[in-house]
Amino acid sequence: MATRPDAPVLAAVNGTEASLRALDWAADEALVRGRSLRIVYAFDWPLYHRVSKSVPGFSAERLAQKVVDEAERRAAERTPGLRTAAVYKVGDAAPVLMTESAEAGLAVIGSRLQSRIGALLLGSTGLELAAAGRCPVVVVPDRDPKPPVRRIVVGLDGSASARAAAEWAFAAAARRGAALRAVIAHEPASRRLMGRCEAPVRDGSDQAEPEEAAREARRLLSESLAGLREHHPQVELEESAVPGHPAQVLADASAGCDLLVVGSRGRGGFTGMLLGSVSQSVLAHASVPVAVVPADTH
Repeated sequence: MATRPDAPVLAAVNGTEASLRALDWAADEALVRGRSLRIVYAFDWPLYHRVSKSVPGFSAERLAQKVVDEAERRAAERTPGLRTAAVYKVGDAAPVLMTESAEAGLAVIGSRLQSRIGALLLGSTGLELAAAGRCPVVVVPDRDPKPPVRRIVVGLDGSASARAAAEWAFAAAARRGAALRAVIAHEPASRRLMGRCEAPVRDGSDQAEPEEAAREARRLLSESLAGLREHHPQVELEESAVPGHPAQVLADASAGCDLLVVGSRGRGGFTGMLLGSVSQSVLAHASVPVAVVPADTH
């Protein structure tokens, strides 16, 4: 999945305050990257084709244009000089944004939103875009942003998707002058088996399992980071192998960072899914923006 060097940052908006917080994040990111900002409002209002023609004085187009105009003004006020383009498109949000993401370097969307004119627009859309978008996707939580701490966390597990996430996170940290914490979670094999409702084999080796799991986790962490530190020597790197379930470990780690980065699909029984279960859980519970990076990003 290659993108043009000048590919814009894509911001999905719908006129709500929650989506405008995501727009703010996208505008800041576009400025840091030296890219333009493309603002898109995708909507498919129920009865749009009939009501817009049958109700005197009503115009869905005027309302949609107002949404994108207000978003463009907000971005201009926040980041003067940033090149922006703002459009609205009638259609289901997910396919519209998927198509738009093919020409973007990064897509930014809010987590759970509802459109100004009452139609459900986002929520599952954010998950769909993160799962199948044609570029990395940042999902911004529906809450006031915290003061920046110049720290990024990337979750790793030894998969190809995690390697792509690590590359992306290093570049993001370098752009921001931020420190990077690389985190991998590990659980004893018997606990993973119990999570799949299988009975663990009791052979007297239980006490050795935690250390074996930790050693394997550190090995996978080292593999995921191999060569990347040399490409970004200015980035302060911390490596952490943490016991616990990956979703909980990453949720805890996100409390002390500005941005959490994960791969779209991980190792284990969920590799066939478009979006891994850990990434889905992180998107639902993280307190900071989450970047989901596909394995074929480069």
